Amino acid sequence: MARIVTIAAAQLGPNQESSSREEIVERMLALLDQAKAQSVELVAYPEMALTTYFPKKIRMDFDQFFETEIPPKALEPLLRRAKEARIAVHVGFCEKADGKYFNTALLTDRDGRIVGTFRKIHLPGTKAADGFAQVYEPYYFAHGDTGYKVFDACGAKVGIAICQDRRYPESYRALALQGAEIILIGYNTPISALALDLNELCLRSGAYANACFVVGIAKAGVEDGVELIGGSCVINPVGQVLAKAATTGDELVVSRIDLDQMTPVRKRWNFLGRRQPQHYATLLQPVTEKEPHR
Repeated sequence: MARIVTIAAAQLGPNQESSSREEIVERMLALLDQAKAQSVELVAYPEMALTTYFPKKIRMDFDQFFETEIPPKALEPLLRRAKEARIAVHVGFCEKADGKYFNTALLTDRDGRIVGTFRKIHLPGTKAADGFAQVYEPYYFAHGDTGYKVFDACGAKVGIAICQDRRYPESYRALALQGAEIILIGYNTPISALALDLNELCLRSGAYANACFVVGIAKAGVEDGVELIGGSCVINPVGQVLAKAATTGDELVVSRIDLDQMTPVRKRWNFLGRRQPQHYATLLQPVTEKEPHR
């Protein structure tokens, strides 16, 4: 019997700094209503869904962008309505806990229970301007300490990564080895000449190399003067794009997927079973190319 799940990437247009959390959540609720109308079972919102992408510059007043509770109070209307509609939800936000700051995402199941959280592991940019960095996430965030975990939601094994994590093949592999069938990746990515192509390249290659579904969820549009890419999409286990955003605004990208499609793909390629980890010791050696400190 086919294992069908209807999933959606709930792309958000720009969140200006002047936008309140309440205003942003109202937009998220509108997308949730669309998801309900289309019988979506899992809806995923992007990284930093509740705020502007503030790490585009260095500033001292950043505490205002962080949540001190899980789930954040601002998400209560969204999570309540999702529970009523029996829709599982993924949302990215900024978290302050025990004096540390994290880039975090939570996942609920269709009954409203929080089944897990993930803290972003790979941080793009530098702590100070170096002539190359577009962003300054290491200035604000600690590297995530949750590790890669897979959670049960809407009858599937769901893994989470965030933004820069998508550029590391280890992220997908660590989740696939734990049985991930769907990997959700929210992002806020400033535009550049190759940004959209490279984004899709990372998502598609991660899906193909691990024979799983990957959902990329963007914040998009011109946000406080910085243009963020869109390109939210759903990708199948052979790296094909099943559905993709057509705009850089609020948009629901829906796909009805069959989790059993992974079985013949994994039997044919068996990338996980044919690994030779005895030759991968260099992957665990300490990092020698350190981040610059200025």
